[in-house]
Amino acid sequence: MEISEQIVQLEKNSPMKYLDYQLTSWGRMFSDMDNKESYTSNYAVIDKNENIDDIIKEIEEYYNSKSIIPKIFYRQGSLKLDVLRPYYEKYGYSIREFDIDLMVLDINDAINNKIKECEIKTFSHALEGQEYNLAIEQDDGETYGIKLLNKQIAAGNNMFFAYDELRRPVSMALAEKYNNTVYISNVYTTPSNRRQGYGMAVINAVITYYMGSLIYLHTHNSEAASVYRKLGFSGETFKSWWAVKGSLPEWCM
Repeated sequence: MEISEQIVQLEKNSPMKYLDYQLTSWGRMFSDMDNKESYTSNYAVIDKNENIDDIIKEIEEYYNSKSIIPKIFYRQGSLKLDVLRPYYEKYGYSIREFDIDLMVLDINDAINNKIKECEIKTFSHALEGQEYNLAIEQDDGETYGIKLLNKQIAAGNNMFFAYDELRRPVSMALAEKYNNTVYISNVYTTPSNRRQGYGMAVINAVITYYMGSLIYLHTHNSEAASVYRKLGFSGETFKSWWAVKGSLPEWCM
């Protein structure tokens, strides 16, 4: 099995213990009643081209019953937009398309001797203090992201932080582990400390901690992709999209 297909199967079958996670005959649905505003907690994925009208009705019934705006997201391996677009138009969904890179670590290239030397900490408990504030900064002061991060940490995942010379957290990343596969997300460096090596340092810390695992991430930022390549990642670009019932929210613009 190719690595990309392995990742597709992992995402289809990962338990996502911190969310209400429902597998269906056609795909999967995620929701979080404690965090309804989190777009990364509340969305459906359609994998099969069968009875699309019924699938969308089921999605809408599921989310409407929870007072959550129905959202459908493309994950690699799921049904293409050109198949679904007529149905989105029919049912009043707005679409946001974008390019995204799936990047996988080549373990043979993972050692890099030019990593910035800085303090790194690993958190396996709820974030608070300066680390909490950095996570809030990532979402422009909104709290939906930190609520999800703390649930992910409580489910057994680790958060990594890099610190500047004043011992302030300036870069972070979440590592979510399933069996021998690690998915990196929530990579963020505060703007005043970018291009100084902190982001590379925090990702390298994840690589070192989980050495021997299959490690992958997604990015839609070409500058970030360049940094990941320096650390031994390689990848492929594919088209992704959000479909949101009604008008697009600010985060999707």
